Amino acid sequence: MQITEAEFDDLLRSFKRSAFRLETRDTYALGYEAADFERFLAGTPTPPSELDWWKPWLDRIARFTSEGKTVSRVRIVAEPPSDYQRWEMWAAPWHSRSGEQISYMPRSRAERIGLPMPYDWWLLDESRVIAMWFTDTGEIDRKTLIEEPGAVAAFLQWRDLAVRNATPAEAIAAA
Repeated sequence: MQITEAEFDDLLRSFKRSAFRLETRDTYALGYEAADFERFLAGTPTPPSELDWWKPWLDRIARFTSEGKTVSRVRIVAEPPSDYQRWEMWAAPWHSRSGEQISYMPRSRAERIGLPMPYDWWLLDESRVIAMWFTDTGEIDRKTLIEEPGAVAAFLQWRDLAVRNATPAEAIAAA
């Protein structure tokens, strides 16, 4: 079932225990972040905690984790990482301080273990999935909600496979 942006936001605000995202794209083209991405590329990045579009997400994660909820994601990365992925990796410490657990997996490993990657997705409370489709240029195309138990079970397996085969951001930063 296709959902609106408002329904997507409501679902991300209302999970009870856990939210997991699998990110599969090398780059995203979200208009609100373009100027800040360009500053990163120019070598003068603004910390996420100082950006009016990014800070609310960090605050939301901090609130969720203070309530005992978990927020995690695995990012599938190009080899070498794209400029956009390098920006995400640079920003990972701010997410970590907010309580979000981020890990990375090389695209070749994801392909080798058979992780399906036709779109990004969120798994909420192990019972609902939001599949996020993007255009070839990285803009959001549509989002669909999946609640059928058999379909959700496949996403649970893919989440577990991704988590087992990914490296936490902190371990990458320490290397």
